Amino acid sequence: MLTAGPDLMSLALLPQPPVWVLDDTGTAAGGQATAIAGRLGLPFRRLTAAPKQPHRPGGPGPGLVLSAGRRAGLRALLLRSRHGCRVVHCSSTRLSAMLPYDMIVLPQQVGGPAGAGLQADHRSEDGRLVPVLGAPNVVSPMLLAQARELWTERLAHLPHPRLLLLFGSPDRRFAWQVGRHLASLARERGGCVLVSVLPGGLQTADALMAGLSDCLHLIYRAGEPGENPTLGFLAHADAVVTARVGPLTLSEACSAAAPVFAAQAAGETGTASRLLAHLLAVGQVRPLEHDLSPWTRQPLDEAGRIALMIQARFGRPAPAVAVQRTISKS
Repeated sequence: MLTAGPDLMSLALLPQPPVWVLDDTGTAAGGQATAIAGRLGLPFRRLTAAPKQPHRPGGPGPGLVLSAGRRAGLRALLLRSRHGCRVVHCSSTRLSAMLPYDMIVLPQQVGGPAGAGLQADHRSEDGRLVPVLGAPNVVSPMLLAQARELWTERLAHLPHPRLLLLFGSPDRRFAWQVGRHLASLARERGGCVLVSVLPGGLQTADALMAGLSDCLHLIYRAGEPGENPTLGFLAHADAVVTARVGPLTLSEACSAAAPVFAAQAAGETGTASRLLAHLLAVGQVRPLEHDLSPWTRQPLDEAGRIALMIQARFGRPAPAVAVQRTISKS
C-alpha cells in the first residue's frame, strides 16, 4: 500500500497529478527525488512505500514516477507494469542497474576515481545510468533569488565581504582553528563571518565562537527557535567555507554563485570526503587558505539538469486524470 497522510486517504474526486514521488521512509535519496520532481514544473504527489502492504491501484496512474529506496523502486516498477509510466530511480548503489528502470540517477562519488566521468553525457552503455555530481537538492537559482530578497534588509548592517561558514565538525581543536582562521580573513578584509552550525557541530560551537571572538560574526545553531537563516546567508555570501559537512550540504553550497572553499581536517573519510575530492578535482571547490578570490565555475544545479534530461528523453508526462476509487488504510 502507498500511504501519504490522512489528507490523501480519499482520492475519489481529486485530480491525479502526472508525477509521483515514491520513497522509503527515511531514505536519504528521497529528498533528491523530490528536488528533481520540483524542477519539472508539474504538479506532483509524494507517497511513502509502507512495508508489508501491497499497493491497491485506484484507477489510472501517473505518467512519471521518481523513486528512491529499494522498496519504493520495486513499487515503482509495479506501477509501470500496470500503467505504463516511466520510472526514474534515485539510487545509492550501482546494483540498481540490474533492474529495468528507465533512468537511474547515481551520485558520482559512488566508486570511481576523483574527477572521472562527471560530464553530463557520461552514462552507461544503454543510457539509463546518469551520474550526478553531489546530491540533487532544492536549492535552485529561483530559491536563492527569493532568499536574497527576503534577507536583504535583515543583513543590511553587516559589512562585506561576508564569509559564510557551514560547520559540522565534532572536533573542538579543529573548530577553534577554523574560527581563528576565518576571523583573521574577515578582519584583514573589513568583513564579517556568517555561521550556520549543523547538528554535527553543536557540541563544539563554543570552541568555534571562541575562535571567532576577534571579528564581527553572526551565528545560527541548528534547532534554535525562529527562522533558519542558512539559505539567506548562502544567498548573500561573498564566499562560502565548508567544514566537515555532509554530501547534501556540500552540494547546496556549490549551488550558489559565490566561491566555495573547504576547511579540511586530517583523516577525513566517507561519502562526504569522496564527494569533496570530486568537487576539488573539477574546480567546484578549492582548499581554504588565504586567497578568497573567485574563479570561473558553473554553480551546481543537478536537480535542474536531471529534470531537463527527463523532459528531453521522455517528454512531458500526461496530464492528471480522475481517480475512480478510494485508497483506505485497511
